[in-house]
Amino acid sequence: MASKEVSDNQQWLSVAQAANYLGVSLRGMRYALKLRKSGVANMELNIKLFGKRILVQRNSLDTIEHIESYIN
Repeated sequence: MASKEVSDNQQWLSVAQAANYLGVSLRGMRYALKLRKSGVANMELNIKLFGKRILVQRNSLDTIEHIESYIN
């Protein structure tokens, strides 16, 4: 599934756009957001629920140094 390009003034990204922005797989991004929603890891990510969709704030992607997508 092709995601729309991220514009310069866009502040909230879809999961696919965020994965593309960070250069990670869509599956890894979904796991990372699942960990964030459960409060286990990636607490630096700012997310917003929009119906069934999850939006990720672009500024939080710029400031995060490491994204966890797997916890033992």
